[in-house]
Amino acid sequence: MIGKVKLRDIVPIAGDGAIANPDFGDGRFIPVLIVDCVNHPALLDLIMIHSETPPGDVVVKWGRRRFEKKHIYLTLDFKRPIETSVSFCFDVAKQGILVDWIRNARGVYLQSTEFGSKVSEGINSPKISVEIPSSATLPDWEKIYRDSLIKRYIKSGFSRTQAKEAATQHLARSRELWIKRTR
Repeated sequence: MIGKVKLRDIVPIAGDGAIANPDFGDGRFIPVLIVDCVNHPALLDLIMIHSETPPGDVVVKWGRRRFEKKHIYLTLDFKRPIETSVSFCFDVAKQGILVDWIRNARGVYLQSTEFGSKVSEGINSPKISVEIPSSATLPDWEKIYRDSLIKRYIKSGFSRTQAKEAATQHLARSRELWIKRTR
């Protein structure tokens, strides 16, 4: 479970994408969150100065509200070069694949909408890479995500048995992409 996530710390996710870089994440595709920093100037400042300073310290926490499986939160407490705390709220039904990808890639890039609404628009603009350590766990994630997929397939007309099989295949196919690396 996550501690209290403050509404003022939740940064809207305006888009997403991926970048493969041989110098980060062993060349795996790493997700990019395109974030709206309008109400979070400290995060924009952090992204801007990150390209000119050595990496800072960050504490990473995954969580969810008690008895609620619809949303997952990722909280990043940056200690330096700027001390700030931000949280991202993911709707499991719509963005579960993104949560799964970030967890399995063990990293994420943050790009401000100030540098474009697509990854390609901000490819040479400042962005910050955040390592998501394996110690930042999210208990029951596999079950939460799988149940969400099963529910979606059942709503699409699949039988429960078909939905379970479709969810298994969905997870296997989506995770194949993470294995690919750049040379």
